[in-house]
Amino acid sequence: MTIQADQRTFKIKSLIERDKITDEWLLTRLEDLLPVLMNKHKFDMWITLGREYHEDPVALTLFPSSIDSSRRLTIFVFIREKKTEKVKRLVISSNKRFEPYYTCCLGMKGEGPFEILRKLMDTYQPDQIAVNVSPYYSFCDGLSHSFYQTMTDTIGKEHSSKLVSSAPLAIDWFQLRTESELEAFKELASITREIAKQALSDQVITPNQTTTREVVEWIRQKTFDLGLKTSFYPTVDIQRKGSSADRIEDTIQPGDIVHLDFGIEYLGLCSDTQQLAYVQYPEEHEVPEGLRKALIIANKFEDLVMDTVKPGMPGNEVFEKIMKKAFACGISPMLYSHPIGYHCHAAGPLIGLFDKQESIPVRGELEILNNTCYALEFNIREFIPEWNKDIPIYLEESVCFKGRKLHYLTKRQTEFYVIPYQS
Repeated sequence: MTIQADQRTFKIKSLIERDKITDEWLLTRLEDLLPVLMNKHKFDMWITLGREYHEDPVALTLFPSSIDSSRRLTIFVFIREKKTEKVKRLVISSNKRFEPYYTCCLGMKGEGPFEILRKLMDTYQPDQIAVNVSPYYSFCDGLSHSFYQTMTDTIGKEHSSKLVSSAPLAIDWFQLRTESELEAFKELASITREIAKQALSDQVITPNQTTTREVVEWIRQKTFDLGLKTSFYPTVDIQRKGSSADRIEDTIQPGDIVHLDFGIEYLGLCSDTQQLAYVQYPEEHEVPEGLRKALIIANKFEDLVMDTVKPGMPGNEVFEKIMKKAFACGISPMLYSHPIGYHCHAAGPLIGLFDKQESIPVRGELEILNNTCYALEFNIREFIPEWNKDIPIYLEESVCFKGRKLHYLTKRQTEFYVIPYQS
């Protein structure tokens, strides 16, 4: 299956090709990224328990393609050697398909997984043992209460006293991308954009006939037919002259703005974008000037973001600086950007929230890092003379930090898609 996007043809990879790529990524991440993170955060041991049908979110990022679940219980153990700072990658499992990613660690006859874990602790005597518990981050809170109790009962008080939250390490593991992953994200963003472009066209939408719900159904089916998954349930709504609400769901009519919020999951990574189309009236040949000017202002706000954000800035600082600059320029925005990665709303710093246009405790205090990806999500509100009222312009673009600079992963929207009237 192929799809044309950004004047390039992308071939949707077969399952075997995808497995090969994601396995290569996993090995690179384990060999190159993991030791850096273990040393950065000074954890001597990191433990992740994978429980069948109740997997830790971290565990899901550690399985090679040939293993799709924990099969009762799998324990990943990463050990930072104190003298060399090298990292041993162990898995308490008899499944040899874990190799060469990990060394399988088996106990004596009759020993259970937690007894084996205790012996590893006795051998390596870690000072800090990171486990996936966190009151703030769902990604880092995968250790269940019952398994926490079982583990602490088995490893004893001395080792249990050294348990700490893995959150700083796990967040970095989730959000940091390798060079190969960043390149793949460009393809992911382009494919997402092309599906959105098709959805917001007369291939799918016939004015006065097609409903917003039918566009959502087309998107879901198109994504499925391409062998992909949506990263969240898509939404399609409209803005209409004379409507008392900013966004409604209805049959699409001439004069409407059609707003799409949509993303896909591909190669284990997620995209997220919002795009806009205008439905022309009969004999109308261009988008109304007021709407075109509003989109230009939205693009100016994007420019402010791209010029302001630098690695090392906390999300809250980014939010405050950008909003201050925007208000000084006469722009009325809402900013609610978030990381993208293994999840659509992924691990990493928040830059505002839709329902909280202010500094965000804890998650907003995280710093922007190089080699991370974001959904630049926002809206600006502008007066439209043709409608005689203020309306929001919603946009969302996929961006990444590379070389300490913010880049678009695909061409941003600078013009409305146009859906011509069909008699």
